[in-house]
Amino acid sequence: MDHCYTESPRVQHGDLQCLPESEVIKLTTIAKALSDPIRIQMIRLLEQRPDLCTCEFEELLGLGQSKVSYHLKVLLDVGIVTRQTYGTWSHYTLRKPEILDQVKALTE
Repeated sequence: MDHCYTESPRVQHGDLQCLPESEVIKLTTIAKALSDPIRIQMIRLLEQRPDLCTCEFEELLGLGQSKVSYHLKVLLDVGIVTRQTYGTWSHYTLRKPEILDQVKALTE
C-alpha cells in the first residue's frame, strides 16, 4: 500500500469477496465465446428466427460447413445455444433469447 493516497488502507484483506474460481472460469469462457464476430452474427440470426439448421447458417453467412459447425459448437459448449438433431440435420435455438440485448446494454 505504499502508493495509496491515505495513510491507512480503506479496505483490508477479507473485506471484499472475489468470485469463486469456477465462476470466473465459466464467465470468461462465455465472454470468449461472445468475442467472435461470426458468433455474434449467429446469435443475431437466431434472434430473428429461433430455429436454424447448420446449412441455413452456411447460406446466411456465406461460410463453409466446417467453419459454421466449429462456431456453433463453441456456442453450444458454453450453453448459449441448444441443439435438436433430426436425422443428420442439427437445428439450433438460443437458450436465452435476450442474450444479445444484455450484451448490447454493456455498450450504453
